[in-house]
Amino acid sequence: MFYAHTATGPDGQPLPESSGKWQLLADHLRNVAELAAVFAAAFDAADEARLAGLLHDLGKYRAEFQSYLRGERTSSTETQHAIFGAAWAADESRPQLFASKLAIAGHHAGLHDHCDLEGMFDKRGLRIPESLPALIAKLESEFGALPPPPTPPAWVFAAAEAGNPFPAEFYTRLIFSCVVDADRLDTAHWPASPPADTLLDCAVLLAAVHAERARKSAANPDSPLAALRNRIFDTALVRAALPPGFFSLTVPTGGGKTLTSMAFALAHARAHGLRRIIVVIPYLSIIEQNAGEYRRIFGSDVVLENHSGVRPSDDASEDEASRLELISENWDAPVIVTTSVQFLESLFASSPSRCRKLHRIPRSVVIFDEVQTLPAHLLAPTFSVLRELAANYGTSFIFSSATQPAFRRCASLPDGFLASELREIAPEPDELFRKLRRVSYELPLAHETLDWPAVAGHLAAAQQVLCVVNLTRHAMELWLELSRLAPSDEPPIHLSSAMCAEHRLALLAEIRMRLHAGRACRVVSTQLIEAGVDVDFPEVWRALGPLDSIVQVAGRCNREGRRPTGTVHVFRPADHKLPRGVYSTAADQATLTLASLGGGTAAAERLATGSSIFGDYFQSLYQVVNTDYARPGESTIQDDRKLLHFREVSRKARVIEDSGTPVIVSGDSHGGTWAAPLIEELRTRQLAPGQRRFDRDDLRRLQRFMVNVRAHKFSTLQARQLIRPLLPNLELHVLDIACYHPALGLLLDTLPPDDFLV
Repeated sequence: MFYAHTATGPDGQPLPESSGKWQLLADHLRNVAELAAVFAAAFDAADEARLAGLLHDLGKYRAEFQSYLRGERTSSTETQHAIFGAAWAADESRPQLFASKLAIAGHHAGLHDHCDLEGMFDKRGLRIPESLPALIAKLESEFGALPPPPTPPAWVFAAAEAGNPFPAEFYTRLIFSCVVDADRLDTAHWPASPPADTLLDCAVLLAAVHAERARKSAANPDSPLAALRNRIFDTALVRAALPPGFFSLTVPTGGGKTLTSMAFALAHARAHGLRRIIVVIPYLSIIEQNAGEYRRIFGSDVVLENHSGVRPSDDASEDEASRLELISENWDAPVIVTTSVQFLESLFASSPSRCRKLHRIPRSVVIFDEVQTLPAHLLAPTFSVLRELAANYGTSFIFSSATQPAFRRCASLPDGFLASELREIAPEPDELFRKLRRVSYELPLAHETLDWPAVAGHLAAAQQVLCVVNLTRHAMELWLELSRLAPSDEPPIHLSSAMCAEHRLALLAEIRMRLHAGRACRVVSTQLIEAGVDVDFPEVWRALGPLDSIVQVAGRCNREGRRPTGTVHVFRPADHKLPRGVYSTAADQATLTLASLGGGTAAAERLATGSSIFGDYFQSLYQVVNTDYARPGESTIQDDRKLLHFREVSRKARVIEDSGTPVIVSGDSHGGTWAAPLIEELRTRQLAPGQRRFDRDDLRRLQRFMVNVRAHKFSTLQARQLIRPLLPNLELHVLDIACYHPALGLLLDTLPPDDFLV
């Protein structure tokens, strides 16, 4: 008897072989092969994915591995199993299986750099050449003769022969994704079968979008923006019939981009038989808001919200890593709402937990909301992959923004889009900007600065006001100053990424309630509120930062146009510290751009009425920042992609250098309760036969109570025993309630973690 996996009982304890609960290897290989083939059918690679699925655990036919399962020996080099199927696919007589050999070799440890494979095949103790014939014979005794190696899609080889290695590189990632997801799903659900995916029903969801538009119009009958929003919406529906590819949606804030982009995506998917809508959002505050809106409109079974960065640590053992990878996200829903970090880093990842969702992207519609926030240092490799998905995998992309960046090809952006590639959805964007003007700007004088007490004084003098700053530390310092001045019965509200999602959502609900009731509402926030969040303040203050950030936060001012005009005050803090990297460079470029517009009143007028200045601003920015990873003495991401250096690409292609490790917020230091009931349920759950103690649905529920902590602060929390495991043998940690403030979120040494845009 050859087994793939052992089994555990309801109490979490291992069951003996005599229980009859261990999964037979033949069953596992068959299930993975067929499921991988279903996934790869979307891009005409079902035969290769099926063969890779059959071969992925070939090494488990070895006596050494079966002895390991029976507890007769410990894990060692001799019990490795992934390398054997990879070695068979790597035989020089099967060059067409280049993707399969990499996918099989990495289905546990992650994609390896291609140059490292030969050394792995020569590893002592494995005796691969001597072992392979017998292993293949055992496989064929259960499944019959293996089919001839299938050929990848013609365009993969055509591109390689023309000297373009990128199609082969991305094709390898997709085969890897299919094998990994099939393997993890079969393991997680056995002895049952994984549930079938919910299909995208465009007609039903479009009807729901139309009903939502009617509801919003009825709720705001006096809004002067209603007619313009309807015109934008209707134009987008007409243009949804255009062939798949790249689209831009350039609409000023308050113009209904969220609903319009979804209507276009659904109509476009219906017209071209596409499978899924993926909404990519830069800020957690927007993903929480938009995912909630979509769930309300479409139903919770249609929409999947994915922003958790849970993944195995780099030094985790294979068993530890497998426990988390079984529950890692795979986007098995019709509508996905995710973050830029999750989407972009998955495109270039090497780890199984990040890559298993990739096969869901072909033949989908991807909406980049607030596309101006795409990280400049990843533009060249990102555009390369997006073009690959559009050209060979039937994927359409919508670039949605009020400050459309200069993604047109030019000297400063040679990888940008030609005019014929990027088609506009909105009607006459320049006219829309003129008609949708709702604010006036007040800009600082050349050397004018304000310290936090002065800013707090201005905010305290206003009944309803929003102030957005550049750092979490600044938000906390300003909130403390404002708290000393504001009446105790109407305390100011603080928002930052130091808070868990559920906390931010509760505060946004409080903000909207106060604004609607005409009560005092003074809010200090980091950038996470400045784009896409549906709030309407009469007055907004913004610390000097990137030009698109200044204009985006203006969308929170006089949003519904019910006042003659709102006022946006731009100020230079006395402590004018900025996040490092491109953000700081962009803030400097904003200062130069405003000066070039004449400064003062002239620049303020152009900022309020002109859309063309953003193209000039972004093109100037791209002249001074690098659009591919570049450090002295290192290759770029595109250079590494050419050489199939998957691990190097993954190391370099990070949206944020240290995006942190999630910790779970159970409660706060003042007795507030967040994830505590869910944690108690998980820890005391009575398991049914075959039920796992923790699954992907549990992770999805928990992510709303997580805060990301940078590596050095996570180490500090561990050293001080301020985090503890959620469950034994699971790399998820619960934060001590003493570290979580009900107004400021996570606090450590009196300072919240550095702010980052995820």
